[in-house]
Amino acid sequence: MESKIVNLNDALNIVKDGTRLMLGGFIDVGSPIVCIEKLVEMGVKDLTLIAVTPGMSDFGKSMLYKNRQVKELISTHVGTSVQSTEAYLADELIVKEFFPMGTWIEKVRAGAVGLGGVLVPVGVGILDQEGLFPELDKPKEVIDVNGVKCFVEPALTADVSIIKGWRADPFGNIQFRGTSMNDNLEIAMAGKFTIAEVNEIVEVGEIPPEQVGIPGVFINAVVKSHDTDAQDDLYRALWLSKGKLTKE
Repeated sequence: MESKIVNLNDALNIVKDGTRLMLGGFIDVGSPIVCIEKLVEMGVKDLTLIAVTPGMSDFGKSMLYKNRQVKELISTHVGTSVQSTEAYLADELIVKEFFPMGTWIEKVRAGAVGLGGVLVPVGVGILDQEGLFPELDKPKEVIDVNGVKCFVEPALTADVSIIKGWRADPFGNIQFRGTSMNDNLEIAMAGKFTIAEVNEIVEVGEIPPEQVGIPGVFINAVVKSHDTDAQDDLYRALWLSKGKLTKE
C-alpha cells in the first residue's frame, strides 16, 4: 500500500475558497493546530466551518475568524472565542442555527455512516420558535415518532475534514492520547477527503490494534505536527498566559 504521509503544503492544497471544512477538537484541545496555521497563511476564504465549538480566543481556529476566512459556522454556539463572537456580532459570520452538542455530534455521526439524518426530540418547541433563526430557508421539520415530537436533523458532511491524532503509521491508522480523541473519529469519517495531523509517525505494527482510534481506511493524508514535547510546551504556555495554570 502506498504511504499516506505527505507534505503539509501538498495535503492542504485540496482546501480552496468556498470549501466546506470540518475541524476536529473541543475548544482547541485535539485540534490540528499546524494545519490551521497553514490555512491562515494560505488565506483561503468563504469557508463553511463545521466544528463543535468555534475555538479558543487568540489561538487556533480563532485566527480564521480574525482573518475573515470563515463565511458560515455550523456549531453549538459562537461564544468560546472573542474573534468568532466579534465576527458574529458584526454580521461577518453566517450562523443559520445553533445545535445542542449532542444533536451536533449525532448529525456528524449520521454523515459519517451514510445516514440521511437523525430524529432528535431535544429542543422541540424552543429551537423551532418563529423568528429564532431568520437565516433558515424554511422552518425546522418536526415529525411524531410514537407520540414523541422530534426534529428531522439532516446529516452533516464536509468536502474536507482535518483531525488531530497522536501517532500514525504510513497506512493512516491513528492513535490518540488522553482525551484528544473527542470528536475526531466522527469528523474523520464524515469528510470526503480527510487529513490527519499527528505528533509522531511510526512503522506499521507499532500501534497496537486495540489502540487504533481511527482505521487508516478513513484517512487520505497524514501530515506531521509538532512533536509531543513541543506540543505540550505550546499548550502549557497557552494556559499559563490565560491564567488557567500557575508556574508553581
